[in-house]
Amino acid sequence: MPATADLEFLSVPREPSTGDTGRAASLISETEHRFRVHTAAYTKAEVLELEQQHIFRRAWCYVGHESELTKAGDFKTGHIGDQPILVTRSEDGGIHVMLNRCPHRGAVLCREPGGNRRALICPYHAWTFAIDGRLVSVTGRDDASGYSEFFEAPEGLYRVPRIETYRGFVFATLDAKAPALLDSLGRAKILIDRKLNQSPNGTLTIRSKPYVGIYEGNWKFHAENIIDGYHFMYTHQSFVKLQNKFGDTTGDFGVHKGGSASEMKKIRTRGSVWGCEGGHILNQKPAIDTQEMLSGPFAEYYQSIEKLYGAEEFQWIFGSNAGCIFPNFGMIHNQIRTWRPIAPDKTEVRIYLYDLDGAPPAFNEGMLRSQERFYGPSGHGMPDDIEIFAANQQGLSASQLEWLILERGMAAEKPLGDGDIEGLPSSETGHRAFWRAWRRSLSSGSGQ
Repeated sequence: MPATADLEFLSVPREPSTGDTGRAASLISETEHRFRVHTAAYTKAEVLELEQQHIFRRAWCYVGHESELTKAGDFKTGHIGDQPILVTRSEDGGIHVMLNRCPHRGAVLCREPGGNRRALICPYHAWTFAIDGRLVSVTGRDDASGYSEFFEAPEGLYRVPRIETYRGFVFATLDAKAPALLDSLGRAKILIDRKLNQSPNGTLTIRSKPYVGIYEGNWKFHAENIIDGYHFMYTHQSFVKLQNKFGDTTGDFGVHKGGSASEMKKIRTRGSVWGCEGGHILNQKPAIDTQEMLSGPFAEYYQSIEKLYGAEEFQWIFGSNAGCIFPNFGMIHNQIRTWRPIAPDKTEVRIYLYDLDGAPPAFNEGMLRSQERFYGPSGHGMPDDIEIFAANQQGLSASQLEWLILERGMAAEKPLGDGDIEGLPSSETGHRAFWRAWRRSLSSGSGQ
């Protein structure tokens, strides 16, 4: 632990004061052999407000995929932290990200998840905006009770200042001075590359509207858990037993490999975790059955991918790869996942299932069935995780025990360069990288 003098404000009251970024950063206690996070980092409204200001409004946040916006007039709604946004495709093919708020009286323009419109019309007073956000008309502007010649009409909707895409993934930031997206992604872009390289075309298509869920816990539990290799055999015990008895016969499609619990544990402890300087986390396990893939029912498909990338990279492309792109974006199996804080103890999660373009239809269908089996509304895995998040949040009310322990695997880490660290697959290497980026964001006021 740090010297007592470093945390004097912990004495009265017992938890740190969180009214400024410097003190909020002290919610992490790190030495050579210890790493602790204070309970208040998950529970205090003051911390969440700082996160909104210095993380979500500064970092590159995933806002959509180009396959969701294929035609002029297509739009989707979403959030950057607590800021409601619209993502649109205009007539010239451009993608635009704007705040979903009429500049007149503040009403949101679109409330549905997505669709297609010729124009964006405010439901309150029918101010009309082009699909790219330009103000087109103000109703009753020339009426006797309308606007005078001195009226300064806004140009249109507020445009998010920076938009960049990587292989069809659309990211945006409210910070005009943020570093370039690729610089921010760093080594973590390998996650996107390997997922897309499963497609013979190198692309994917979002399959449907998202599955949306809300859980009673802090958003950071989800960011940590999507790559947590430690919890699976314990949190998902009922699924492990189901897999042991029935295997793939109920639709797993080989996603969760291993017949017995011991075999599954052995498979899940392969590979490594990368904790990246930008707060991104990758949990990677190479495929173990490549020869079976190359000679099985989808042999031609698999062989085409191996020919493109080589035998060594092939086993990583079709391994078990999951990741968290700091702060709000995850990929696992054939799904894209986003999360946003609603309150310190309430989080919304959106899950988007996708098809690999050019892959056999039966392969995409099989992956969809596996998602339903584990992650869907009636699946086995998602209810387990949500229950744990709620249990965590409930337990944090026991605030006399101040610090959470994130020290698993510290002694076995190796530097990768550029501040990135490699750890063992069930270590908390990625968790620590996430929290270090969190601390830097709150300390410096910059996103990453």
